[in-house]
Amino acid sequence: MKYKGQTIEKGNRDEVVVFPRQGGNIVIHARPVLDYEPFEKLYPQPVPPKVLKPGGIRSENVEHPTYKKALDEYATRRSHWTILQSLEATEDLEWERVDMAKPETWHLYPEELSEAGFTPYEILRITELVLTACGLNQEKIDEATADFLAGREETQADESSPNTAQSTTQYTKPVKDSESDPQE
Repeated sequence: MKYKGQTIEKGNRDEVVVFPRQGGNIVIHARPVLDYEPFEKLYPQPVPPKVLKPGGIRSENVEHPTYKKALDEYATRRSHWTILQSLEATEDLEWERVDMAKPETWHLYPEELSEAGFTPYEILRITELVLTACGLNQEKIDEATADFLAGREETQADESSPNTAQSTTQYTKPVKDSESDPQE
């Protein structure tokens, strides 16, 4: 796909947050996650069980408790994987207990961040950073829309402007009316 004749660049919307510390600032980078195939290989999406309905019709039972639990676990792990994958953009970030090859460890990232000295609000800010990098937050959408509309208004103003300069007219003082106030 192209937009305006140009190939669209893949996700170069890296985001950064800097946390001040006495020993030096901590810089966290988040990069958009564009490929979920590695996640799907490690943790495939669950499939609902089939049920046989009257008339021999087979359908998926999306309300089955085991399926719902598996789907919830899948969504949680996908969220954790996305955060961890995005944070790989941060140089020198090393997890001690989180292992990307072991999905059962992914949920440990908030604990590790907390143990490293990040406050609950800072951990939330890191999560927001990832969400912003992986998608667009409303503030960015509003900003992009405003930029687009401002550019469009400027273009329309240029198009509606006359191509030639208007002729100038000389200002002349009106002649005094004989009936005017004599004090003027």
